[in-house]
Amino acid sequence: MLQTIMTEIGVGYIELFLMFLVAFIASVFHSVSGFAGALIMVVALAPILGIKTVVPVVAVAAVMNNATRLWVFRRELDTQIYFSLIVTALPGMVIGAFIFVYLPVHTVALVLGIFMILSVPGRRFMNNRGVKVGRWGFAAVGPVYGVIAGVTMGGALMLAPFFLGAGLVGSQIIAITGAIGVTLNMTKVIVFGASPLLNFPLICVGLILGLCTIPAAYAGRWILERTSIRVHTILVEVVILAGAAFFFSQGLGGYF
Repeated sequence: MLQTIMTEIGVGYIELFLMFLVAFIASVFHSVSGFAGALIMVVALAPILGIKTVVPVVAVAAVMNNATRLWVFRRELDTQIYFSLIVTALPGMVIGAFIFVYLPVHTVALVLGIFMILSVPGRRFMNNRGVKVGRWGFAAVGPVYGVIAGVTMGGALMLAPFFLGAGLVGSQIIAITGAIGVTLNMTKVIVFGASPLLNFPLICVGLILGLCTIPAAYAGRWILERTSIRVHTILVEVVILAGAAFFFSQGLGGYF
């Protein structure tokens, strides 16, 4: 069956091994930083699968990845913030996923890149001024996040300054992004599954990649427990800026 799937998606054993390795490394990083696991997988796997194919495949894998991280860090989940965000974000996720199916994503990528560039000094400003983000703040940003996350991968990066502004750190960020990621990627899988983008062989590939992320979540927790809050905060900011560069490259690439 594996050989049939490989033939269907046009990859060999070397490419398949590289895909498994990318899934594991991306999940370890995701479990340490709380962000960018799916984004790293998309960037690394796009040359193999193609950008329009890789997003649905990664969405399937991300369901398992985020579910595992949520289980590992379940005791750290702030359910009030999660529900405040997801209630307003879910409709936007559905809309964003449909936009991805039918429209190019270059403009959205540029907007997200600009937002992320501004988010690092913005987060520092909020922190220095003692600005706090409460439940209503997450409810307000939910619709914008939902649409952007539905269209792109790695949209949770835009929530980083809000999490930090709400006082969430370390494993608390890992837990809430895991919960949000399960909801988001299940929504994407349902929408993509109803479109020509996601067929049975691609679902199987996504599930196999997802299995590779399960041990990575535990490895990530081991690393996170030995990482200081300051180092973790700096890591999050580095990921934000790296994500901004990626989105700019994707956005500008659609116009040149």
